Amino acid sequence: MGADSAPEGKTPAAVTAPQKKRRRSRFPTATSRLLTLALVLAAVGGMFWALLRLMGGGPVLAAASPTPSPSPRPTPTAAPTASPKPTPVLPDVDTASWELRLVRYEYPVGEAYAPPELEEIGNGERMDSRVAPKMLQLLQDARAAGYEQTYPCSGYRSYETQRIIYQRHIDQYMAEGLTEEEAHAKTRLAVNYPGSSEHQYGLSADILEYVGQPMEPYIGGSGLMLWLEQHCAEYGFTIRYPDGKTDITGVEYEPWHLRYVGEEAAEYMMKHDLCLEEFLELYEDRSVAD
Repeated sequence: MGADSAPEGKTPAAVTAPQKKRRRSRFPTATSRLLTLALVLAAVGGMFWALLRLMGGGPVLAAASPTPSPSPRPTPTAAPTASPKPTPVLPDVDTASWELRLVRYEYPVGEAYAPPELEEIGNGERMDSRVAPKMLQLLQDARAAGYEQTYPCSGYRSYETQRIIYQRHIDQYMAEGLTEEEAHAKTRLAVNYPGSSEHQYGLSADILEYVGQPMEPYIGGSGLMLWLEQHCAEYGFTIRYPDGKTDITGVEYEPWHLRYVGEEAAEYMMKHDLCLEEFLELYEDRSVAD
């Protein structure tokens, strides 16, 4: 037989095919090895991720946590506007009337002024006849309230009388060593300059509890002075120089000095602790606002 002849009954394909099949199953190809390696790595990676999640943390857990939804943005509201300052309800009075005339150094009545008519109020004192009945009633009610010796120690004063009183104080202070300028400044805290006194205007009176009572600030807040503070507005009077207002009125606290302004104005001023200057200023502010 030649070298290429096959054994009897067999072809070359039948001989070689089984041999090739056995070689493929026994020795895997490079592709299959790579596939197997990839599967192993994937399994190991999955186990590693699961282990990190069980341990609770790390970037893996943070990445896996759901991102919280942002809170809804509040609807913007309009900026609050300032409430307008309420306009005080003021008494319906005529600030240019004779009852509310401001009399002081800057607003004098002058040397020649005298009230239209004067009327007695007791103890030889007089006031403008338009207000004298109010003062007489006040004095009568004060006595009925227990202050039996209540009396007016000073009412209307003429220009000349005021000049004499004023000069007497100047002379006294200069005798104590003050300069003339210093004496004037100190005098004007207690005695108005001639021509600018409310006593000359006739609407004011000094009321004391008994004859000889010292006219000093310490008597305020007690006795008749307290009664006057509580009731004078009922008769149309106000404490013209109240406590704590010297920087406005220019005169020291005088609880005995009553000034007629009319019942409506007096009640408002006493209720709101106002001096005449402050009361009149309220009307000036209102006219500007209007």
